[in-house]
Amino acid sequence: MSDTEGSAPRRANLADENDERENLEEQNADADRAIRNFAMLTDSDEAYAHMILQDVNWSVEAALEVHFSRQKIEEPMQEVAEVEISLVTWNIDGLDLSSLRTRMKAVYCVLKRINPDFIFLQEVTEREIEILEKLGSMYNIYYSNRSSLYFTAILVSKMFDVVSHEVHMFDNSGMGRSLQTLEGRVGPHKIFLLNTHLESMGEHSDKRKEQLAFSLNKMATIIRNNPDASVFFGGDLNARDAEVPALPQGVGDVWLAAGAPKKEQYTWDTQLNDNKSSGRFAARCRFDRVFWYGPLRNVTFCLEGKQRIRTTMCFPSDHWALHCTFK
Repeated sequence: MSDTEGSAPRRANLADENDERENLEEQNADADRAIRNFAMLTDSDEAYAHMILQDVNWSVEAALEVHFSRQKIEEPMQEVAEVEISLVTWNIDGLDLSSLRTRMKAVYCVLKRINPDFIFLQEVTEREIEILEKLGSMYNIYYSNRSSLYFTAILVSKMFDVVSHEVHMFDNSGMGRSLQTLEGRVGPHKIFLLNTHLESMGEHSDKRKEQLAFSLNKMATIIRNNPDASVFFGGDLNARDAEVPALPQGVGDVWLAAGAPKKEQYTWDTQLNDNKSSGRFAARCRFDRVFWYGPLRNVTFCLEGKQRIRTTMCFPSDHWALHCTFK
């Protein structure tokens, strides 16, 4: 074959590549314009605009419909047995400095979109914390120990009357781990919130089991003293199935109660979430869990934070968020 004959396919390939590159640049430019327009029209930041627009194929009109349909008029919470209570727990991986500011903006946007009644956070750090504190317009925020390298936080709706907040530091922890407990009321009804981040790594199984036993005993004591209350305990337990003991009477595991959906099983899943490189072995674990007790027995469960951030192609965290509703 002559040089002339061989060069024709190469020229065609180059032309195709140029076309693809131009199309990609045009799509990115369109997306950027849509983000700016949406942010201007809604008086929101570009991170929130990105999270909404990517779900509607970058249509500003469709994104505006979604945005305004989510605006809620705050009303006093009704009888606890008559309302739906929602809770999110999420290890937001604040210790990883990679794309931290961008990731925290995405965390903020996901939580703002879901707008649950209660939020449990783990691995919160002082770095970029001002982004999360923007949620203070919607929630009262309680931290476990801000003098530590990292800590937990409980965020509660402004309509929730807080009675007390306590932090128990685990005596056996070499990682500064703790159990954060908050008591409050919805009308005449008591609600207790327990948020924790248990000891990490397989070699610390014994410490983790002791911490989990302490936390479940705390939950059982609260239930015994307040049988009519609602109690929610969750967080990043780092627990393997074999490490979880029998639950106190009347306490349920939210994922199991929701039918144990296989697609929603693994909350730390390096097969789908590549924020943390795992080499050839993909770890898939149900580290993050929620247990509950009380009159609200109908449960739904899903994982959030599963969309990549377009500008960095990473996820908001190496953990998925657990979104639970009770009614």
